Amino acid sequence: MLDEKRIMHVDTSRQFYERADTGIAFKIVKSREHGGLVLSNKLKRELDKNIKSYENYSKLYAICIYNLIKDNLKIFDILVICEDENFNKTKQYLGALFRNNSEYFNKQVISIRELRELSGNMKLRSYADSIANVYRRKALKPLYRRQRGIPLNLVTLGYKTIVEQWGLLDKS
Repeated sequence: MLDEKRIMHVDTSRQFYERADTGIAFKIVKSREHGGLVLSNKLKRELDKNIKSYENYSKLYAICIYNLIKDNLKIFDILVICEDENFNKTKQYLGALFRNNSEYFNKQVISIRELRELSGNMKLRSYADSIANVYRRKALKPLYRRQRGIPLNLVTLGYKTIVEQWGLLDKS
């Protein structure tokens, strides 16, 4: 069943509460396609101060995932979300963000734990883990230093966009 499906893994490098930059990335299994974004430590502290993001990091995780995958819905069938934050809340917030997009609701959204149970491999790790770390380390550097090694497919996500989407989730 899983062999013929295109699987996208999403993972973070560093938790949101840590005092460091956080990289969030996706990787399509059995392909070279990936993308990612970085939330700088300064941006995370600003979000904590102004919208109290520390009260619900699942909402922030869902906003990051939404911005990562909204233009890439055609390239995967199953979305595997690593359980860096509460999976059920993150999945619920993603559904609210994609509420007008029927293509998203045709996808299967599962946690890494569910994928381990389906595959029978309890030691399975996220394919996006190392890519998220690359985005965390390289994405905020100047362009001439960033493009060495793995070329990045960087998604920009700023304070204003996060606050707008946070407000939409509060209303829904």
